Amino acid sequence: MELVDPTGFPGWDESLAGHPEATFFHTASWARVLSLSYGYHPLYFRAIDAGKLAALLPFMEIRSCFTGTRGVSLPFSDACAPILPYGIGFEEAMVRVTALAESRGWRTIEIRGRVPGMENLPESAEFLSHDLDLTGGEEVLYSRFRQSVQRNIRKAEREGISVSEDRTPEGLREFYRLNCMTRREHGLPPQPVRFFENLRVDVMEKGYGSLLLARHKGSAVAGAVFLHFAGKAIYKYGASDRRYQALRPNSLVFRDGIRDLCGKGVRTLSFGRTDLHHDGLRQFKLSWGAVERTLQYARFDVTTKEYLSTKKHRATIPWGNTMSKLPLPVLRMIGRVAYRHLG
Repeated sequence: MELVDPTGFPGWDESLAGHPEATFFHTASWARVLSLSYGYHPLYFRAIDAGKLAALLPFMEIRSCFTGTRGVSLPFSDACAPILPYGIGFEEAMVRVTALAESRGWRTIEIRGRVPGMENLPESAEFLSHDLDLTGGEEVLYSRFRQSVQRNIRKAEREGISVSEDRTPEGLREFYRLNCMTRREHGLPPQPVRFFENLRVDVMEKGYGSLLLARHKGSAVAGAVFLHFAGKAIYKYGASDRRYQALRPNSLVFRDGIRDLCGKGVRTLSFGRTDLHHDGLRQFKLSWGAVERTLQYARFDVTTKEYLSTKKHRATIPWGNTMSKLPLPVLRMIGRVAYRHLG
């Protein structure tokens, strides 16, 4: 396997698109967003056989005075499992990765997702994932939505909610305003605005993602970002104004998002990862007819040569109450500083 930087590699995404296990998170576009937004260094192991992608182990090197130096596959990515050819085991492929980690002073190596050969490794974190098959067509999909979802969609339409795709700078600013409000309600700082700007330029403008905004009387009240590549999509970011929650704009955003993805020939939609304790979010995703699976991460300690088991699920975020009371400018400042260390 050769060690490459996909952000400067011509034809990376075109080569990747032909592999059945490729996802959006393996693309050069996503690598560029992470690198430009947070200063991470891309280090991707890749093997080509007969002109086609055979193996891919993508990593971002994070150097932080607070969280240490480590390799993550990949930061802020719900799942980004290695792509390995038949006959090559996970441990065999990790030999090169471990050697790189030692030479660059990594403390840990994190793999987000699992492939054959990782079944007996302890999980460093465990989540739920939910996937929706889009191949049946819009009418079949609609019939699988729970009755509550169908009622919410009809109510949003009666209330005059309209949904449209808007990847303009102005649309992005509207979504970012909503995102800041939603993050504060969850007791979290918002991602830096430059992250969403990079996402718009390097992903949405290249046709790998869409931003849908729901408006009521001309004002944006909810929005969602869907990312897609090679027939697979993921719902990545959502935001809304709680004052309009009773109008059910989120339900219409999701319905129109699913309709848009079907029109683009996307076959599956992932609703992203869900914490085990977050039953409300879990039920929301299941209500659309999604199939639930377990999502596990693995973390390797480079010094001790052991895989770590460090589940840390909490029912509440310890600093959430404090964060939810801070002014938005303060929260935005915290996000600009903190996220590059958290990946």
